[in-house]
Formats: sequence, structure tokens, C-alpha cells
Amino acid sequence: MEGAAASDALTASALAAHWSGKRAWCVLDAAFGDGLQFLSVWHAWREDPQRPGLLHYVGLSAQAPRLESLCEDSTAPAWLRELSHTLAQQCVGLGAGFQRIVLDGGRVSLTLCLGAPDALLTEHTFHADTVLAHAPRDKWEVARLARRCKRGSRLVIVPSPHAALEPQADTPTLLHAAGFVALALPNAEAAQHWQFAPTWQMTRSRNAAQHATPTPARCAIVGAGIAGACVAHALALRGWQVTVFDQEATPAAAASGLPAGLVVPHVSADDSPRSRLSRSGTRLMLHYARSTLVQDQDWAPSGVLERRGDAPALWHKQAGWLRPASLVRARLAQSGVAFVGNAAVHSLTRSGALWQLRDAQGEELGSAELVVLANALGCAKLLRSLPSEFAPSASMLEKISLLHAVHGTLSGGTYAEALPHLPATPINGHGCFLPHCPSSQGEQWFAGSSYETDALRAADLWTQHTANLDKLATLLPAHGAELAQVLERAPVSLWSATRCVTHDRLPLVGPVDGAATDGLWLCVGMGSRGLSLSALCAELLAARLGAEPLPIEARLARSLDSQRLRKQRVQQTSA
Repeated sequence: MEGAAASDALTASALAAHWSGKRAWCVLDAAFGDGLQFLSVWHAWREDPQRPGLLHYVGLSAQAPRLESLCEDSTAPAWLRELSHTLAQQCVGLGAGFQRIVLDGGRVSLTLCLGAPDALLTEHTFHADTVLAHAPRDKWEVARLARRCKRGSRLVIVPSPHAALEPQADTPTLLHAAGFVALALPNAEAAQHWQFAPTWQMTRSRNAAQHATPTPARCAIVGAGIAGACVAHALALRGWQVTVFDQEATPAAAASGLPAGLVVPHVSADDSPRSRLSRSGTRLMLHYARSTLVQDQDWAPSGVLERRGDAPALWHKQAGWLRPASLVRARLAQSGVAFVGNAAVHSLTRSGALWQLRDAQGEELGSAELVVLANALGCAKLLRSLPSEFAPSASMLEKISLLHAVHGTLSGGTYAEALPHLPATPINGHGCFLPHCPSSQGEQWFAGSSYETDALRAADLWTQHTANLDKLATLLPAHGAELAQVLERAPVSLWSATRCVTHDRLPLVGPVDGAATDGLWLCVGMGSRGLSLSALCAELLAARLGAEPLPIEARLARSLDSQRLRKQRVQQTSA
């Protein structure tokens, strides 16, 4: 390990020589392996007083790194054991695909991509400042690496532990042909250093002007629910000065005021995009909870048991319950974020490079270069009232017109008596039951929540409550009916709110205009999965805005894109 560690330290020092004073630095590591290179770069970033504010690191690997030996190696430096242990905690249970791992308070993001490296590279859209890779095998591998480079990107060829067993290619010839030039650097025996400097004119899609990112300035977010709070936190970390406006006096006053909810992935037989997105989003949300909330008070990594009909029960280890309002307050407490309550935004106007947010009397509430609408159904009115030169496209207006309300009622209370058959963990399925949530009045339970599209039926809260308790018979086949009777012997409280659902039940995340030049973005339509999707959507919005590595595969990101086409159902007609 000593030789490998020395090589990794050399690579890290080479990086530090170039990222000094930069706002952000992006590394693509196509030879991630056991993660030693990443740990060395992470350590170098921590130790460098001139480090960039953000470090984005993308690692490609056939499987999750095995870090146990590093954590327990008494001969390894203390920093290596510490960082290995921190990373190992977040690598438990990782599956194939992209995994966003947030470290050092969000200032280091590791996008760990597990699977076939060649296929994984095609799912990326970013341009790296530095690329680390083994000696390429053929021109196709070089081309894939070159597509992730911009002019001036550095390529470092790192030794492969299997080099003696692999067919050798003429590396200099392959790299020269792809537009790389060799760099003569001192103390570079363990790695070869190249720079991407093609002699030909690059296509428009590869032109730096096409990937210009806005300099962080002022951002106004409309809506102080889970979606808005997560976006505010993500952008503030990237240097934006964020003001969050809400019509209510306090944050999380609408659907995000849910007393307690489940953070649990969606499961489908075909592993649909919704399932894959919720899996990634659940991991990220649980990390947010672990890093900022009080365990067993605001949240718990309890796991969740899922029961649906006659299907076998499914245990979700990476799941738990969470109080959304606590999460919202924690996200808004990020440095660089300000909250303004009792500020109902009725219209948006434009003056030069600034958007002005105005109240019902036309008075200015605030102004900013960037506006993110995270106000659920409220975004429709604001978009329809935009000045004509900024009016949304017909396709965007159609998607906005299809936003609809789904009402939900959650039942809750404390226990009137000790119950012998209470489940130890939350149950999810057709409805949900949270049996053990602490409160000042004692242990609370919650059951629900309803999913009602008819506003009149939703207004009959006690009918909704009865439906919530009726679901216990399915969630707990042996004792659910008996439990429902016992729960009603103590006072019951009911909470109700409205969720915003899109045409295909996936959020709309991205710019309002297709060219993304107006500085007006959307993050709406979380439906009943705000706890599973909001953190991921915020990371995706911030990554797209800053041309960073995406937290999910490009094809999955397209399924959330605000500009995606609405699929039309084919009408079958009989002859």
C-alpha cells in the first residue's frame, strides 16, 4: 500500500498546484479502485488554505470500495483512517448506478458511479478540470475521456495494478491523436501528465462559451417548504446569497408542515425511473437528517417494512421517519440564506438583469439575478403573469396547466394504554403507520395519509380519518383492526394539506425557458414523495445551473427536466 499511497499523494499535490484560488474544482477519476486517490485528494483539499470552495469528485468503479482494511490499519496515517471511516459509513448498501455522497458539510461531493466504466461515462455531461485514468486501451477509450475534457483540462495517467496482465497500447500516439499534449513536470515518474489542447476547432457543444455558468450572485426562492429549503441550502453552499420568500409567517407552513413522514424508496417490478430516483433521493435525505437533525427526536433511521396486498413483505434498511419542519428549519439555517415571511409574491417583473418580486399592491419585495419557483401550485399564476418577452413556451404552459392538487389527511395521537402487538418500526404500503414518534405528551403514533383528488371529500376530515385507520387492517393483518379500535380511545388530532402533482407524477426541475438564459427556474411537483425527492432535486438543479457533475445518470435527469416532452397516450380506435 505504501507505493500506491505515494503515487496518490503525488497526484493530489499535482492537483493542488492548479486549483489554488478557484471557486470550484472538478475531478473525474476513471480509475477509482479502492478509493485511495480520492482520499488523498480529499486530504490535500482539506490541508490547502488556497483550496477551491467546492470539490466535485466523480469516481468510476466496477464495485463499491472496500475500506475496512484502511479503517483498521494501524500503520496508516491518522488522516487516512479518519477519512476512510467517514467514507465507509456512506458506502453501506450501495447498488449499481450513480450515488451522490456529500462530505465536509456539502463542500466536497463524491459522485460514485458503480458499474461498467465505459457505459457510465456516456451518462455524464460535465467537463472536468482534472481527469485521472489508467493508460487507455484503444482510441475509443481515449475518445470517451476526451469528451469529458475542456481546453486546458489535465489528464493524469496513473499506474494500473493489472498493467502486466493487460495488452499494452501506444499511449502517446493515442493521446496525441485525441488532442492531448504531453507535459514535462518534475517529480512525475509515477504518473504521466497531459493537457487537452486540440489543434482543431471544437464543435459548438464542446465550446467553452456553451458551458458558461452564472457567477453566484443573488437568488430569490419563492416557497419555504422542503423543496425551497433544500434548493436554498444547495445554492448557498455554492456561493449564492439566497432569500426565501413565503406567504406564511413561518417556514414549512403548508404541506411541509406534516407532523412526521416516511423517507422510503419507491419499489416497482420494472425498477422504473421513479424507483431509481427515490432510491438515490432517500439516501441523500437520510444523510441530510444524520448531519443536521437530532436523532430520535427529529428523525430516526428506523428502517421501514413495506406490505402491499398479497406480495411478500419488503424490508427497507435505508429508510426511516422524519419531521419535515425540522428539516426545513435546518436547511434555512445555512449561512447565506435569509427567510422573509408574510411575503406573498403575486407577480414577477424584469429590469435589466434583475427579476423583481412584487406583492399584490405592486410593491417590490426583493430582486435577484436568479429566481427559483418552489411554491408548488402557486408557480402557475406567476408564470402566466410574466412579461410577454419572458412568457413560457406553449409546451411549458401545458405542463403547468396540468399541475393538480391532491389532498392528504394524517391522523395522529398518543396511546391510551399499553399495546402488546405494536410493530417496532414504521409500516408502509397502502397507507402508512408510524408507531413510535417522541413528543412532549408522550409517544405518538401517526396513520395515513389519504390521497384525495376531490376537494369536497377531502374536506370531510373524519371520513378521511376513518379511511386512514381502515388501512391498518392491510398494513398489520394480524392486529390492525384491533389496533384501530384502541387508537380511537384516546384523543385524535388530524392534519391536512394539499400536495402538488405533475402530469406524470415526477417533479419539474430546471429552467422555465429552454435556453436557460432568463434566470428563472422551477423545482415543483414533489407530490407525496417530497421527503424522498426534494434533496435530490435540489442537487440536480444546482448541478445543472453550475454545469457540475449530475447526481444521477443523464437519462434519469431527463425524466425530471422541466423541458421534457409530455408523453401522449395513443388512442386505440376500432375499425
